Amino acid sequence: MSNSGKAALRAARCIAVAALACSALAGPGAYAANWFELQGISNPAWGKAHLSGWIEPAYTRIDASEAANHHVPTSNLVGPEFDRSDLLTVQRARLSLRGKLDRRVDYFVSGEFGDNAFTRGGSGYAPRLYDANVMLSHTIPGVRVEAGLIRAPGPEDAMAGYMDYAFFAQLPVVIGQLMQPGFYSRSQHYVQAAGGYLVPSASMSSNNGFHYPGVEATDWFMPRPNVELGYGVMLGEYGKVFTADTGNGPIAAARLQASWLLGGGKGPHRNDLTAFVWRQQARPSINGMSSSMQRDGFGIALHRGFMVPGASTLKLEYMEGRGLIVAPPPFQSAPGLLPAQQDSTVYAASSNQAHGYYASAGVFLTRRVELDARYDVYDRLPNLPAAERTFRNLGFGVQYQFTPLTRVVADYFVRHIGIPNPGAIGAPGSPARNLATSAAAATGNELSVYAVIAF
Repeated sequence: MSNSGKAALRAARCIAVAALACSALAGPGAYAANWFELQGISNPAWGKAHLSGWIEPAYTRIDASEAANHHVPTSNLVGPEFDRSDLLTVQRARLSLRGKLDRRVDYFVSGEFGDNAFTRGGSGYAPRLYDANVMLSHTIPGVRVEAGLIRAPGPEDAMAGYMDYAFFAQLPVVIGQLMQPGFYSRSQHYVQAAGGYLVPSASMSSNNGFHYPGVEATDWFMPRPNVELGYGVMLGEYGKVFTADTGNGPIAAARLQASWLLGGGKGPHRNDLTAFVWRQQARPSINGMSSSMQRDGFGIALHRGFMVPGASTLKLEYMEGRGLIVAPPPFQSAPGLLPAQQDSTVYAASSNQAHGYYASAGVFLTRRVELDARYDVYDRLPNLPAAERTFRNLGFGVQYQFTPLTRVVADYFVRHIGIPNPGAIGAPGSPARNLATSAAAATGNELSVYAVIAF
């Protein structure tokens, strides 16, 4: 583990001690809900079928500058098309149907119709199935079985539903790159360069929204009135769902969590302190050769109150990856650019590394106004000096809640991309070094204004 990982582990141990102290003070009466339960178990009041949905109109603007080649870096362009630095769109639009067929069988089906990195890929825009699963309960003691298209056990913000996001429009960069890369066509042959493989945009699919087809064993228990333990272990197929030629072998994922219930609240807004640890592992192949992909992380999430003055949230999480690491293209395809300047690079060696963390906090000033802050860091490929990049974002946000699920939000991010080893790219004044450093220096700040409208 890296030095930063060891430091984060020591911090996590201290937090765990503090959590145990909190549990001794917590009172009874909390609701036993968590992300495994919320995603798999339908509210009995919904009956056999309950239709719901939400839309997210969004405006995003990035302060764009050009690099030394007179092109705007991809980091300064708004996805999913990356053809401009400001965009007004319906970023997400989701429709869901769920219910209980009987006390043992719950189902959940949802589709994504927005314009985002899930619905767009090398073949353009298409609505996608987002969830499609059933959960069987009360059949095997201590085990609930979920099968279908499932959200894989993993980071907290990947597990959370939209009702829990503070910075909903932009995930921490460590999650966005390390846990949500695009997937490449498996059967094609790619050119090797600088320790990786160059993959043209036409061969890259959209991401999978943390979802894989597979089966999961999960359950949660209350060994004490104010303590809940939960787990989820999944085996699925690695790749982009329903996109031809990206399925790439099995993926195994697991998450363990312990929650100290602090009394009051329910569902996604219950009062609790949750500590968690997770791992994902796969063996995708590229150019016919098997590689490794491993992701690990741990953290805490604290929720105290919701839509009352003084209500607060706190999240701290560290994660690292080994093996397969994907770096997005520095620039979008344009005449005169070399393949390495406009293709994604897939680094497949088992020695590859990446790690990062984020800390976010929020507090309600009034019943409807919440202020948020987040700091996130991602260090990509420290084992390859010429390819190493560091990403640091400092975010500030304000939300106005009309209802527990409907709100308007404004987020602002101060962004920085660093090159720790410019000498490994080239001598001072060399074209390669000038292009890389100018692209990093061009990184602009980002403003997002959006609404989450539930129905």
